[in-house]
Amino acid sequence: MSIQGAEARHQIANLLHTYVAIADRKDVDAAVVMLGNSHVQFPTATSTNAEGARELFTRLWSSPEGHRHDVSNLTVNPGPEEGQWRASAHYLRWLLTGGTPIVHTLGQYELLVNSGDWSVRHLTVSRIWTAGS
Repeated sequence: MSIQGAEARHQIANLLHTYVAIADRKDVDAAVVMLGNSHVQFPTATSTNAEGARELFTRLWSSPEGHRHDVSNLTVNPGPEEGQWRASAHYLRWLLTGGTPIVHTLGQYELLVNSGDWSVRHLTVSRIWTAGS
């Protein structure tokens, strides 16, 4: 792995773990700061600006139940343009209800990141399996 690739992997891992920490706190304001200028795609909603991101994350995290995300299998590769990196990672979402954590969602994150400022241009969230579906 090149020095640039190692730096990209480090920076993108940091971005991804920052995002899941925001998600675990259900911190809509922090999500808007991080992803308000990004194209964000969930299975049931999309945002492309700060207003859309605020609406998306407010709706997504409206449940009073706590949750936690665990991330694994991060891969990072050069992106389609100079200074861009593509990444993907698996995630496992736990619901924290009734004193017993329950696996609720298995999914995948796909990101396109600019290396100039290490900002997320695109975040796509896929759900491979959801409990009860």
